[in-house]
Amino acid sequence: MATPYMLTIAGLDPCGGAGILADIKTTENLNVSGLSTCTALTVQSDRVLKKCRWVDVQLITEQVELLMEHYPIGTVKIGIIENTEVITEIIRVLRDKKPDVRIIWDPVLKSGGGYVFHKKLKLRDLYRILDHCYLITPNYDEIRALSENSDVEKAIAEITARCHLLLKGGHRNDRKGTDILYRKGSSPVVFHPEKILDTDRHGSGCVLSSAIGAYLARGYTLEVACKQAKEYTYNYLKNSPGRNKLKGMEFQYISRGMTPEEHLNNIRRVCTAGGRWIQLRIKNRHEREVFDTAKKALKICRQYGARLIIDDYVSTAKAVGADGVHLGKNDLPTGEAKNILGPGFIVGATANTIEDIELQTNSGADYIGLGPYRFTSTKKNLSPVLGLEGYLRIVQQLQQRNINIPLVAIGGITREDIAPILDTGIQGIAVSGLLSAPGRTDLKATITEIQHFFKNTEICKATL
Repeated sequence: MATPYMLTIAGLDPCGGAGILADIKTTENLNVSGLSTCTALTVQSDRVLKKCRWVDVQLITEQVELLMEHYPIGTVKIGIIENTEVITEIIRVLRDKKPDVRIIWDPVLKSGGGYVFHKKLKLRDLYRILDHCYLITPNYDEIRALSENSDVEKAIAEITARCHLLLKGGHRNDRKGTDILYRKGSSPVVFHPEKILDTDRHGSGCVLSSAIGAYLARGYTLEVACKQAKEYTYNYLKNSPGRNKLKGMEFQYISRGMTPEEHLNNIRRVCTAGGRWIQLRIKNRHEREVFDTAKKALKICRQYGARLIIDDYVSTAKAVGADGVHLGKNDLPTGEAKNILGPGFIVGATANTIEDIELQTNSGADYIGLGPYRFTSTKKNLSPVLGLEGYLRIVQQLQQRNINIPLVAIGGITREDIAPILDTGIQGIAVSGLLSAPGRTDLKATITEIQHFFKNTEICKATL
């Protein structure tokens, strides 16, 4: 039997996590020949999308016409599109060339990093488009944005009067990860998640919709295609680089002690009490002594299933097999550290301003230690204190610039500070003195109390 073809009409993500590159990789993995037409050129990494430049509609339709004329394309997946006029013209060309072509539209309103493609798109503007679609695959946030007054049930009814709908559940709170297939004239089919995954991988929506298209191209029914595609996407996320990479980063302990032995004793006490993200921070010691301490600290962390991050010493982190490094503003540049460490290592970076964060994000940092929150004596050459107002201002600036990177508050934080800090939009906290007081007997209770704040907090979570 000849290999089937599928056409993807979507944007170019240079890092390949989303858009036409992700679509092509998916279709090829599922034994379908993938063809593509680019709708947009983007400037982005796996963490931030900075620019989007739309491709001229005439160039898009000329490509579509030629491909439809020369290949037996039965299924087409459409991703990001400039506006309704462009997608209307694309659909007209598709229908002219093959009236029975099955069109799957993934109505992407914004990127995983927060970049907004469409702000005012409403369902009433899409009726003439939906009449020609076979299936659309919005997530819960997207269908709420499309509907009038966030009336999701009414939107579902209006869509399914025109085409099939797979409502993805990754952005809903009541049925996390549950997808629902609404078919014209049939009862809904519910697809429950095998497991909720923590991952910082973007583009899962692109993978899911292109996988559905690939299974349809291979002759599967819509219900089976959706079921198989959900399973494929789950395995894709489960095995992706970065899977669980930042798990536990919302609560970090930064070691303290007058001697290496005190650092190790405090690390062991915190791990025993339930701490699972440890940063070894030893200053003014010979690198050999830091290396020996890091090896011992890693052994403790591995015993308790904790992560170990080494402050500053990149070569030591790589040599002992730690999970990563944390770099201060005057340490080795983030990009150089990532080149030395290679893939798989975590690189955190200190920042005090929005400009610091943008620089570190573009350099590939995995998370930002943002501070100081208040004055602390544990660090020399202290940057300006931020406080709650500074955190709130920076979070708002990041949203305006479409920068999405986990922020960890640092600097003199007490128990009473945690809830107000998280209310600003900061995702995590790092503490030192709070857990290092000698002779304290309530360490486990303190850590349990702190972890309770994060019980319902989702850090870099993408779900099916």
